[in-house]
Amino acid sequence: MNAPTPDVLFIESYFNHLIQHGIDYCIMRNAEEVEQGDAHDVDLVIRDTQLKLAENILYNLAEQKNWNAHLQTGLSSDNYNIKCYNYYYISEKENKIFIVHIDIFPVFAWKGYEILPNYILLENINKKSIYHSMEPEVEAVCNLFVRLLYNGKVKDKYKPKISETFNGNKKRVVELMEYFLSLELANQIFEYAVKGEWDIIDNKCNQIRKCVRKKTKRKHFTYMKYLFSKARKRPGMVVAFLGPDGTGKTTIFNGLSSVIGNTFSDTTINYYHWRPGFIKSEKRLDADGNLINSVAPHTLSPHNKLISLGKLAFYTLDYILGYWFKIYWQAAQGHLVVFDRYYYDFYVDKLRYRLNVNDTVIKFFQLFIPQPDITFLLIGDAPIIHARKKEITEQEIRNQLNTLTNYQSQFKNSVIVNANQSIPLVLHQVGVNILKWLNSRMKKRH
Repeated sequence: MNAPTPDVLFIESYFNHLIQHGIDYCIMRNAEEVEQGDAHDVDLVIRDTQLKLAENILYNLAEQKNWNAHLQTGLSSDNYNIKCYNYYYISEKENKIFIVHIDIFPVFAWKGYEILPNYILLENINKKSIYHSMEPEVEAVCNLFVRLLYNGKVKDKYKPKISETFNGNKKRVVELMEYFLSLELANQIFEYAVKGEWDIIDNKCNQIRKCVRKKTKRKHFTYMKYLFSKARKRPGMVVAFLGPDGTGKTTIFNGLSSVIGNTFSDTTINYYHWRPGFIKSEKRLDADGNLINSVAPHTLSPHNKLISLGKLAFYTLDYILGYWFKIYWQAAQGHLVVFDRYYYDFYVDKLRYRLNVNDTVIKFFQLFIPQPDITFLLIGDAPIIHARKKEITEQEIRNQLNTLTNYQSQFKNSVIVNANQSIPLVLHQVGVNILKWLNSRMKKRH
């Protein structure tokens, strides 16, 4: 049997500390997976009166074991909204990042509406091991409605277990659903779930939401305060990658979730090529009206100075509006926003954008543009890079690498990454820098 990994040991230690301090808790879903060490995204229910103590135990444990916090939303003083805690540990020996994501639920709620109260979630829990599991009927009801209410569809993974648990337990299941549904609708949903008629349940989503709004109470002020606080703190971040074609930018983007997936999964990573695209522009056509081949970016000569200035102003406006109407709000939801190139590329490769302006003008417009939190500069040997991708000449690659190095001070929080390394090593370096930046931001806020 393989030795437990650091993340498994951390979770085990946290549960043991909760027990030692007499804190009531249970794992909201997938308790078996957590116990087997397969799940590191742990959803916990903790007695609402013990939230602050449970939070302090987590802080102290992380400090003792050299784990670092990098993301947190929610306050222990608020016993209504979900609290999210993200910690990481870097194993220099294994050259690997371990991440633990813990969500604490004082109640099961949807957009401020209480679905099931704290005391119901903690009733009849199984304490045969440190991995306290929820009462099967309560867990099944939570698994049925959590994705349905938020996303309009029951998660496929949970369907078989829901049907199995519901079957033969109608009285208890309907009793639970009556907290937030009418008796008639609760009975209908029960029958559909037992029969596996999930499409009908999905189609009744709006009716279910309407019933929840009518049957339950909503803590408007508390919920809005939580949303405002989360948006203001912007738990996500924005990163940009600069480097000539052939430095592996696309490969890095595709592999990011493999190293920081417990913090930013594929569904919470937003990718942008070069600019936000908030303002749409016409496709680039040549003199004959044909679409310019994007794999040959230097085929056309630069515009004159007046047109170049107009294009740069247009691009700058797109960065400004795109940030405040798109990028900021994605980061406010806890997403990782990734840019391939970004505005800084105007210093590096003017010909790609057919710009005929000097760097002083580019630097002036840059003053109005929100900057990425980290800018990764992918540097390597020109011959190696050119061998990977021959869209531009080896000499042009060499020129761009020199510009990146010389202009590094112009790029906010720039980090040089050796693109000659293997992809796993590049991803590890990128992941470590993202997590360390998040950790430094948390330290400033606290």
